[in-house]
Amino acid sequence: MSNGTADTGAKPAYILGHSEREIERLKAQAAYVDPTTRRFLREAGIGPGMRVLDIGSGADDVAFLAADLVGAGGEVIGVDLAPAAIGVARSRAAAQSLANVTFLQGEPAAMSFDRPFDAVIGRYVLQFQKDPAAALRAIAAHVRPKGLIVFHEIDWAGLASFPPVPTFDQVCQWGSATMRRHGTETQMGTKLHATFVGAGLPAPTMRLEAPVGGIPANGI
Repeated sequence: MSNGTADTGAKPAYILGHSEREIERLKAQAAYVDPTTRRFLREAGIGPGMRVLDIGSGADDVAFLAADLVGAGGEVIGVDLAPAAIGVARSRAAAQSLANVTFLQGEPAAMSFDRPFDAVIGRYVLQFQKDPAAALRAIAAHVRPKGLIVFHEIDWAGLASFPPVPTFDQVCQWGSATMRRHGTETQMGTKLHATFVGAGLPAPTMRLEAPVGGIPANGI
């Protein structure tokens, strides 16, 4: 997993859709990767009182992380193209009585806001853009001068097992091949530096983090 951060499009096409089953999968995925994303956001400088725009917010997990970091004095706006995802996000926010986070449906690059944001963030978003640099350039227009642009992206090339586990490796290969077939950039994490520079932004500060797991030798 890679994080690209810098001071300061294309329409997202989430190929897995937003069925109820996929929303639940995204929630499970978020529970696994949220600790990493939280560290990235905090180290980038997301903190109390900031106004943050979450791009491709989906079912809202990253927006919730940001809302916790900015506190009651801050504000987070999550934006996603999918009405189903926005509906879930709004329901979850209402259930938790979160007053500092709201969700809007639409294309971020085409939207206008009453004032610029202190930061724009996103997780697993640029990988789905037809032209990530162009999308990032358009998104950056919503950030105030010297504001933050923080993206957490994955790199499928880092998925592997040792000693080899054929089933795990095969599933990873299927997943990567499916993503590529639908035009997804499966090495977006590695390409964040070039993407930021290509968008006309300063070279980002980057960090690589990967979860590592295993099972006992007896398999129990």
